[in-house]
Amino acid sequence: MSRYICRPEQPVSFNACGQLICPDGFLHMKRTFDMNVLIIITEGTLFITSNGVLHTVHAGQYIFLRAGEEHFGTAPSKGRLSYLWVHFSSETAFEASDIRPSEQVCCFPEHFTLTDFGRTVQMFNLLMDISLDESRSTKPMTDSALGLLLMEITRETSESGENIGDMPSLVVSARAWIKNHYYRPFEINELAESIGYNADYLSNIFKKHTGISVTRYTNQLRVKAAKTLLVNYGATVRETAYSCGFSDDKYFIRVFKQYEGITPSEYRKSLGRKNIN
Repeated sequence: MSRYICRPEQPVSFNACGQLICPDGFLHMKRTFDMNVLIIITEGTLFITSNGVLHTVHAGQYIFLRAGEEHFGTAPSKGRLSYLWVHFSSETAFEASDIRPSEQVCCFPEHFTLTDFGRTVQMFNLLMDISLDESRSTKPMTDSALGLLLMEITRETSESGENIGDMPSLVVSARAWIKNHYYRPFEINELAESIGYNADYLSNIFKKHTGISVTRYTNQLRVKAAKTLLVNYGATVRETAYSCGFSDDKYFIRVFKQYEGITPSEYRKSLGRKNIN
């Protein structure tokens, strides 16, 4: 899979950004644009072809469209679609093989599932706030905010250690759906129905390609979110359990200890002492 490359000596130049919201039937226009386009899906699914390659982009994923390459909507969206978009220019005529080992670059695939989706959206919102503040916005500020967004995407895609192109679309869709719904209780039947597959079939394929069950993957996300709430926001164990999709705080404590080796209360005290020191 080809990757977008941006070197420090060739910084990105911000042009515009915004958010699209369509209740149903959105079809992207056909065009060959003179700007790079980054689209981050927050809800629904976008069907788009770029440079002759069909992409199905789900919530929790992004698509990068290179300047000068034709892209167009392949099929209308089904139901509500919402995405964040940013237009920018830069030198992009590089491949991953061109990178020198010591070089610091922004480098990420054209299409990927974001692991820390909320953090990426926060970075985008910062960029949009700066761009809309007419009294304070300057070109260096918007360019820097855009650079931070691209660096965050680089961090997420490099830390994941996986190639989304090797995974079946239903696994990609399932993981994106879970990342956007882990904060509330749900059954695998709801997940399977939402992405259009049989629950047993989804379970088997998911475990085959990820090495873990849907439940374990979901609990990993929930425990990760719980750790942040416990240490950074002072939430109680019960508040944390309910905020992270556990309907029972005793079950939450059991799952948390299974993953971390200590209880939620012990974890908070341990990290609290480290912060004080």
